[in-house]
Amino acid sequence: MNMKIEAPGPGRSAESHRASAFTLVELIVAIAIIGVLAALLLPVLSRGKALAHSTACRNQLRQIGLTLSMYVSDHGRYPSLVGKGTNTWADRLYPSTPRHWTNYSWHCPAYIASKGIVSLEELWTSYAYNGTGIFDGPWDSDEFQLGLGTRPRYSKSEPEVLVPSAMYTVADARAIESRVGIRGSFNMRPYVLLPFQEAGPLHGPGYNILFGDGHVALVKRNDYLFPPRTAHNWNRDNQPHPEAWAPTAYWAVHD
Repeated sequence: MNMKIEAPGPGRSAESHRASAFTLVELIVAIAIIGVLAALLLPVLSRGKALAHSTACRNQLRQIGLTLSMYVSDHGRYPSLVGKGTNTWADRLYPSTPRHWTNYSWHCPAYIASKGIVSLEELWTSYAYNGTGIFDGPWDSDEFQLGLGTRPRYSKSEPEVLVPSAMYTVADARAIESRVGIRGSFNMRPYVLLPFQEAGPLHGPGYNILFGDGHVALVKRNDYLFPPRTAHNWNRDNQPHPEAWAPTAYWAVHD
């Protein structure tokens, strides 16, 4: 029996190649499908990343709350806002925590991801302290000492916080824009940040805030910065003190 095996000729090879290759239309369709899937997935990934940052931020604030509680237990008062030089409220907490506030791991990850500036000299930070309360004026004013950081060193201010569960203590800093990143103040401020351009909240509609009893909550910007709704949360006696408010022209939120 004589069998003849023919080698594949050029025509058959080309036909086989055409059968296994993508056409231009198929390639365009595949790219379009990948683009649609990417468009659907990117917002989900972005929201997941934002949620992770917010969760990590709340954990950081809870840790600051524990350290703050230890300080109050040891000294019978809250730390002053700022002392001589650059000795801030956060510096006073350092002996009870393994990380100094100039360490990036101490800060809100969303702030760091937004090129937030951490500076010992200029006191830029991701977390701000309720040093002065709702009052808009000099930090050392004797007329309104409504916050946590304006009391003299010898005073015992802890009992004066009448409703710890409602008292703001530490919050995401309201940051201002700069050419190299954002800059957050170490003091909580309820009014407009003149003359600077303010950056938006790092966590969606509002700010993560640590309260006097140690719990952390996201407070919407429209509530946080509108005195008629939340002025009492800024003050040790849990009263709104409208006599201490800045003129409405200086409010960051008007309704």
